[in-house]
Amino acid sequence: MSIRVYARSVYNRIVPDITWFVPGRLVAPHGPLTRYRPVQSAGAVGTYVETLTQPGELVVDLFCQGPAVVREAVSAGRRALGFSINPILLTIVRLGLSVRDADAVNAVFTHLADGLKGDVPLRHHMVTLYRSACPTCGAQGIAEWFAWDRDGQYPFEKAVRCPDCEDVQEGEIDDEDIESVRRFQSRGLTYYHALNRVAPLDHPARDRAAELVQLYTPRNLSALMDLAMRIEKLEADEKTLLALTGALLDCFDAGSSLDPYDEERLRPRTLRIPSRFVERNVWLLFEASLSRLLAEEVSVSGQPVSDVGALVRGEAGGYGLVRRAARDVGKTIPQGGAALLFVDPPRPDAVFWALSALWAGWLWESPAAQGLRPFLRRRRFDWDWHCHMLQDALAAVGPLLAPEGHLIVPFSSPEETLLESVFIAASGAGFKLAAWGYSPEVGYRLVWRWKASVAPPVVADDAPTLERELMTAVRERVLTTLQERGEPTGWPLLRGSAYAALAERGLLARVAAVYREDGKEGDRDCGRAFAFTTSAVRRALGDISLAQLLGEDEQEGGLWWLADPSSESEPLADRVGHQVWDLLAQRPVWDSEELVNAVYARFPGPLTPDLSLVLVCIDSYSMPENGTLRLRPEDDPKRRSAERKMQRDNLAALGKRLGFGVRRHGGWDVRWRSEGRDVYVFRISVALDVGCHLLTRRAVDEGAQRCLVLPGGRAGLVSFKLQRDPRLTQIVELEGWQFVKFRHLRRLLAEGDLDRHALKTVLGLDPIVEQETAQIPLF
Repeated sequence: MSIRVYARSVYNRIVPDITWFVPGRLVAPHGPLTRYRPVQSAGAVGTYVETLTQPGELVVDLFCQGPAVVREAVSAGRRALGFSINPILLTIVRLGLSVRDADAVNAVFTHLADGLKGDVPLRHHMVTLYRSACPTCGAQGIAEWFAWDRDGQYPFEKAVRCPDCEDVQEGEIDDEDIESVRRFQSRGLTYYHALNRVAPLDHPARDRAAELVQLYTPRNLSALMDLAMRIEKLEADEKTLLALTGALLDCFDAGSSLDPYDEERLRPRTLRIPSRFVERNVWLLFEASLSRLLAEEVSVSGQPVSDVGALVRGEAGGYGLVRRAARDVGKTIPQGGAALLFVDPPRPDAVFWALSALWAGWLWESPAAQGLRPFLRRRRFDWDWHCHMLQDALAAVGPLLAPEGHLIVPFSSPEETLLESVFIAASGAGFKLAAWGYSPEVGYRLVWRWKASVAPPVVADDAPTLERELMTAVRERVLTTLQERGEPTGWPLLRGSAYAALAERGLLARVAAVYREDGKEGDRDCGRAFAFTTSAVRRALGDISLAQLLGEDEQEGGLWWLADPSSESEPLADRVGHQVWDLLAQRPVWDSEELVNAVYARFPGPLTPDLSLVLVCIDSYSMPENGTLRLRPEDDPKRRSAERKMQRDNLAALGKRLGFGVRRHGGWDVRWRSEGRDVYVFRISVALDVGCHLLTRRAVDEGAQRCLVLPGGRAGLVSFKLQRDPRLTQIVELEGWQFVKFRHLRRLLAEGDLDRHALKTVLGLDPIVEQETAQIPLF
């Protein structure tokens, strides 16, 4: 039997249950429009797929916003389907799943650039649009961008690539720059071509489409329409055209006037042009975007299928991408046909959906592009609408799950309203929460089962009683979560725990039933349930007596703790360290990702530890070997036990040599006494239970120097634990704790001239915690 096979058999015995919280690792989106798309987790999908499905089964991404789900499902040997009503998103997903032939793309790009515009090549024409004098030396160069004043409707600054200066020079514009702007008509043929592609003359959303077209300067609009029309007419293979289309999408975004001048380029929140904005060189944008696409590494094990029906029936493998609204997925997948559903819910972003409708119209004259036109007219996407949309979609896909199927809802955003919408929508749609977890590094993981059960009718008069039950459940769960974790905790996890309690007790389903029975329909029904629930939860959270220990803003590191922590559990950080050590001791070899998941299997739901804590503990107790992890030799339990005994003996010997009376009781491993009182007291820790040692109250004379003796390899873990728990830092400062490494204690024992005065100097009596960060002099 190979060591890996043996290790896997041991894993199956020592890990208690399925790992419901799979962190994976967050990967920033690649390809076009990254600022509009959610961050997705790499590795998590594959683990869920391998754990919860069998080879060949169907995995579905209900709101496909990136390639992660499809890629990892296919790599695990499953069939995969991705759905979206937005052809822009599906284009981006195809790019992420398509291996590009750089030579073919470059050849077509060269053909495009050399094609004539009038009597000059397109590249020359495009470059001429942005020709400008260097603000430093006056030589003719090419402007990378112009900064504009919106109200004055003129550029006031520029950045020019100067061939003489051999650099990009920034400075004021000149008269020729103003004249170049005036050559473009604001309502010329290009403008009406761009508008007609999106909304024909008689379309009710034409005025709205006109507002969107005006988000572009006439010069940039001219350049973008030239590129779009020429790419549309190119004769090339599908993957090559896909790459050019992806680059053009980036130009549509970066070439608008929505980015403020001299500020970080963030996701636009409104469709209003900033008072000072940037007009970028479209041709340079296109070249840069195409270069980035060609530089990206794309790894896909499966192939797209042309016959989605054959894929669904299991007659073909690979993956399919389907343009279809989530509520209509049942037209593609039969009941019970999906083994696993992934839902990363789209955010209610009116800006992105309006721009998607605009860009789709510019790219395609097709039903897919026309299907987005309704989004031109909807100016507001609120959370009531989001909850209603999501509940309708989940109710429609619930019956499509196989009897043992699961719905996985992973999302990285800690935004409280998104969490609320997901919980209320899933519960109202008939799903039952099976597991959940939250880590600030990767976000939430919610696992649901389809029960198809509807709560018994509840009359509207029961709403006040239901509200009291909601608030009671929230208060109880938050307090219980803090008690069980035994450490200060951030709001996102506490809020997730509160909503999990409401879902587990069936209270959210009962809220949905109240408003169904109240005679309301559609989004008003879900909207009233959403408002009722969120109001009750926020009031309950506000009623709980908690102490804020760190940070003023809950989204920026705020930690909350019990106002009266009369009964506390062992701090979660210490328990995680114990489990990491235990797992490494029980099994000889671990894959790093498998070890992380094994740790999370032992800390479900409200006990979910931060990923950073798990990784620091693993780093402290393990060592890499041939791409795997194993327990550090010095952390072998028998060896550590012997070392702990040896350090007690060393402390006793050193204390006697310095003339102290030595004791080994009173809650301390060793106590050095003089003149009837404790002078130094020591706790020896091989597992580094920092929280337990610092927080435990022991009988000790006032003024004794408290010391924690520990292995030198634990220095990083000590620092990390002190920084993440403000209580520990405060105790170290107030009680003057000193940290001493094993090897330093051995050096002290070997120092023949050491006396009591020298000991004070060596150990150091200054505070070890600075103002902001715990600085630990571990000798």
